[in-house]
Amino acid sequence: MSSSDSKIIFNFTTLKWENITVDQVKLWESAYPDCDVVDILTKKMVIWLDSNPQKAHKKNWKRFITNWLSRQQEGYDRFKKFGGKMYDNNNL
Repeated sequence: MSSSDSKIIFNFTTLKWENITVDQVKLWESAYPDCDVVDILTKKMVIWLDSNPQKAHKKNWKRFITNWLSRQQEGYDRFKKFGGKMYDNNNL
């Protein structure tokens, strides 16, 4: 398997992602323009994974990352839709 074909994994010892390419980050940044992809990958996800080890055993890390970014983008979209006011699902 070449490095470009390597499966994305999260290393719980170093608390770092492995096998995420610059091209992959650029693709996520274009798909989720309101998300700070690097910040989410290096801080928010790392803290969550470290704090929730019982939930952190994933078979498909790429899908985990994509789903996280998608939910984050949806939150920003909802925020913009209501003129910068945050609403929960009960107020929609």
